[in-house]
Amino acid sequence: MSDGGTGGQRGDPLGGRLPPTEALTRPLGELVAALAPRLESVTAPPPPDRENLRQAGVVALLTRTPDPGRGRGPGVVLIERSRALHHHAGQIALPGGKPEPADEGDLWRTALREAGEEVGLEGPIEPLGRLHPVPTPTGFWIVPFVAAAPASFRPSPASAEVAQTLVPALAYLSDPARHRVTGRVPYRGRTYDMHEFDLGLPVPLWGATARVIWDLLRRLAPA
Repeated sequence: MSDGGTGGQRGDPLGGRLPPTEALTRPLGELVAALAPRLESVTAPPPPDRENLRQAGVVALLTRTPDPGRGRGPGVVLIERSRALHHHAGQIALPGGKPEPADEGDLWRTALREAGEEVGLEGPIEPLGRLHPVPTPTGFWIVPFVAAAPASFRPSPASAEVAQTLVPALAYLSDPARHRVTGRVPYRGRTYDMHEFDLGLPVPLWGATARVIWDLLRRLAPA
């Protein structure tokens, strides 16, 4: 992810800090009330004109409880992709993917459809808002939405492309011992931090998904 420029780089537009873990163990309703006003409007900006980026929609789906052993308080649904895939095998990701004609150009519909296909999400839900789009070196413009899952929802693999679902608590992810910045890359005149989260798995949470999670967490930090 490089714009080929030299010098004069500005800092990462997603600057900030991790929120204290104890602030993230509140009930989901309280967390959503604090988070929603800090999110972007659902309508996402298009990719930069000069770059041929393909759009994709993903969702950070918030749950009331995490997996056992992955912290306390509300969690966020992640998937581990099957190692049999030709692309992104074994990577940790958010539910989502590329649009299909039935989505009618609505990336929220894309993210919602993919969540149904990947983790079994059923029924219509409304997005709380949106995080910053993430451009990727593989040529995608990823638009991340945030939504609260229904109380009865229990994620499970609904596709052969999903090896397992993971629901770490937001407080678990916000533990400074689990997060690090592994490097920085230039893009369109700015320097972007490369985030990584340790989930206790052979492969860490990294890349575009880690950047989305960082964006989510920093919006929950006290002002």
